[in-house]
Amino acid sequence: MIGRRVHSFTDIERPGDYYGPVPYGDVMVCWFLKPNARDEGMPPRARSVQHVNFPPHTYRECADGSLEIRNSIGNLIGGDPATDDGWHGYLDEAHSWRQVVTGPACNIRRAIMNP
Repeated sequence: MIGRRVHSFTDIERPGDYYGPVPYGDVMVCWFLKPNARDEGMPPRARSVQHVNFPPHTYRECADGSLEIRNSIGNLIGGDPATDDGWHGYLDEAHSWRQVVTGPACNIRRAIMNP
């Protein structure tokens, strides 16, 4: 999905919209709607504006005006499968949202990597 970088928090309207980095308390953050924010059957958290903190995430301002965010943007809160919002991935250069494995396969991989 190709998103768009918007100019204010209130401009976040569509899946893939993002705003930041901006100061929030003692950290910098990026606010966004994940690509699945308007998909049918998604839990309420998926439909809400979410954010990542810098750090632990990092960002790169790209020449085209987009933002690249690393590490991945998770789908769980504190590793709890009950909080799965259905989308785990990256924001790449060119406003491109890239999804990685989510759901049971992702949870199994996480359990293996973090016994």
